[in-house]
Amino acid sequence: MTAHLSLPFALRRVLVLLATLVALRPSTPLLAQQRDSTTRDSSGLSLDSLAARLARTDAALRVLQQQLATESSTQVRLRSRIQLDLSARLIVNGSLTTGAVSNAEVPGFALPARVPNAIPGTTARVFGLSMRQSLVGASVSVDSIAGATLLADFELDFFSRALDANPPLFPEPRLRTARVFLVWPRTELMLGTDTPLISDLNPISAAGVGIPVFAAAGNLWNWLPQLRVSRMVWSGPANWSLAVQGAVMSPNASDRAVANPQGADIGQASGRPAFESRLRLRRGEALDERPAQGVWTSGFELGIGAHRSWVRPGGDTLLRSTAIGADLRMSLGHGLELRGEAYQGRLLRGLGGAAIGQNFGTLGVPATDTGVPLSNSAGWMQLNAQWYPFWITGLGCGTDRVHGSRADRRRNSACAAHASWRPLQPLLMTVEYRRFATRFADGLRRAGHWNVGFGIDL
Repeated sequence: MTAHLSLPFALRRVLVLLATLVALRPSTPLLAQQRDSTTRDSSGLSLDSLAARLARTDAALRVLQQQLATESSTQVRLRSRIQLDLSARLIVNGSLTTGAVSNAEVPGFALPARVPNAIPGTTARVFGLSMRQSLVGASVSVDSIAGATLLADFELDFFSRALDANPPLFPEPRLRTARVFLVWPRTELMLGTDTPLISDLNPISAAGVGIPVFAAAGNLWNWLPQLRVSRMVWSGPANWSLAVQGAVMSPNASDRAVANPQGADIGQASGRPAFESRLRLRRGEALDERPAQGVWTSGFELGIGAHRSWVRPGGDTLLRSTAIGADLRMSLGHGLELRGEAYQGRLLRGLGGAAIGQNFGTLGVPATDTGVPLSNSAGWMQLNAQWYPFWITGLGCGTDRVHGSRADRRRNSACAAHASWRPLQPLLMTVEYRRFATRFADGLRRAGHWNVGFGIDL
């Protein structure tokens, strides 16, 4: 990798041409030149004017060369036809949480008061500062690989072990996503770690990076290793298209057998991969939201998907994990965008917070080692606006309802309002407020969370 960057060749040619035209423009109106030509020697005027114009052209070209040199010092390219783009978001998040929550930095649901012998109605206040939700990413594109375009990207944050220490003073890098695409005109192959195919969308948030917003209120977000194939089966007028997609994923349940708490994840213990499929209707081109999430200015996408995997909680017991889901993202015009997801399923905690972070309820009759498998219905919706290039605001809500009477957490509702402001590139300022209402077997708990961020977005 070298650091010799320059503007694209075609752009340089355009800039040189414009500089030349500006330098050669007449310095006086045409009629005035004609009147002056009657009193001055025409050959002398031509020589003097040409020398002056050439001097201006030379000065303009020197300025352009300086600008190109400055531009070349701010870019990085790989040799040959490979193009590399780097990105980063360095942000300090300050948070104030009222009430007990699942995580004070990126809460998902409310908890019963943790203070012993607390007076009913008393709420705790937790304040903190953190840079763990900063991001670093890179993407590479290469043309003409087996007749396809190769795209690859990865993204890191610093949320590793964030839940293991209190507080985690020395954050460690954590791989979020890493993807390699081969894209043909009608077929796309992806290998890497990404969100579930049936829930491949997250709400916009600068304060929900380590754990996305609505993670326990309708949003399946967990990043899982997978092989994904998409095939366009129909394309119509106005850039409409229909595609079928399928994925083979690493099984994950985020649980271990009660009899062997140090053993393998009960999803991996099934000995079988997870499978997902999706039917996608789209108008317009795809818009990737990483590393900086943005509002769709045009386009529409509707997806309907299904999930199946297995878990082995102990012995020879093999249980099925299933789900059906739908997702929507569409531009409403005038800088407005609507996005959301909904699903219904069983044993889905491993996909990211489903059933308010539960796979099993209390022991049934007859009792088992794990308890009763839980099913749930959930979904979220968010409306975002970008009326000015440097302002993005939005409001959304999500809910997760666990079916059956043996769940500890039975329903969780969350609403969030956010705003981000970029006064000057690359400065970034954000503010977000979330409100939680979580129903337990013994009553309702509420909590609130303020988050203010300041940093740079490169």
